[in-house]
Amino acid sequence: MSRNDPVLEIPLAEFGILDDPSERTTWSRQLGRALVDVHRRSRASDPGLTETMRTYAMTLPKFGGEAIGLANNPDVASALADAWDCREAVSDMQTFGEQISNSYEQELALDPTLREDEWRWALSMVHSRTFRIEDEYGRRATRRALIAAADLLNHSSVRGEVNCDWSANDDYFVVTTTRDVRAGEELCISYGEQCDRHFALFYGFLPSQNPFNRVKLFFNGREALDWYQELCGAASDAPGWSNEKERVVKLVCDKYGTYKMDKSTGLRRRVIQDLYLGEGGKVSDAMLLLFNEMCGDEEMAIAAIRERASELRANMLNTTERVEAALAGSDAYSQSLVREYRRRKIDLLSHIV
Repeated sequence: MSRNDPVLEIPLAEFGILDDPSERTTWSRQLGRALVDVHRRSRASDPGLTETMRTYAMTLPKFGGEAIGLANNPDVASALADAWDCREAVSDMQTFGEQISNSYEQELALDPTLREDEWRWALSMVHSRTFRIEDEYGRRATRRALIAAADLLNHSSVRGEVNCDWSANDDYFVVTTTRDVRAGEELCISYGEQCDRHFALFYGFLPSQNPFNRVKLFFNGREALDWYQELCGAASDAPGWSNEKERVVKLVCDKYGTYKMDKSTGLRRRVIQDLYLGEGGKVSDAMLLLFNEMCGDEEMAIAAIRERASELRANMLNTTERVEAALAGSDAYSQSLVREYRRRKIDLLSHIV
């Protein structure tokens, strides 16, 4: 196939399950509800269900089988809650678990026959197979859709391996090649430039290679500068530190900050979130500026970042037995996925140590 050749031209009316942006219900609940309906009607051999949707239901991972992603497995999430040495993964799993529980209660009020495992299965499909359809001109609201056939395309995080892209309008979902494709070569799209944590939690796999993988060194700027103050041997109430830390946080926030909801107040505030170490020892601009501004020397800033990476790596190695013990009762696939996730994270930290 040549570049820009059409691979799939899928009529949305026949092959798509789409949300309605005008409804007050969230898109995930809308799609989850629709998927439960398709699944039930398929199992009951409902003659009113189209052959396309019946076939689509058969291509989905089996209901009652392994959960899609660590976050969709309540047993794994519970086991790792106090043991996993990845705070952001634990936080994501807890948030997702709350979303499932809350949405299930809301759906149960509408359908008393709905089972929690049935709803969890549906949402695991929704969060691992949904396409986000945006109008580049902003004329229509963003929609989410499950697309039969299209969601069988696999992912690659390596740009050279991605050979397809997709677009959509009101009528069709179209997949085209982005380069010449050899006979027998697998067709791949990108599910997004995400780190390993996202794939492990919500897709249940890790890309063979992931140039977008990263390790969060600190949760926010204040945590980073408190750590740096301790590294320098200064007391927590040492003169001058408090004002200087606030100055630096504000400076970096103004340049790299993003708005986030403060759960304690319900207000949005600007915070520094991109304090990470990426593949190949790449340090985020916000992380480098934060330490560089605080110590006034780039070499000292890099040395501090190396010290933090070394500390996190040592902590991960020291907690391996605890994580393994917590996973002992989990299924083999989840155990393997967590082990590989941790190994890759330790390797990433080792690049700069």
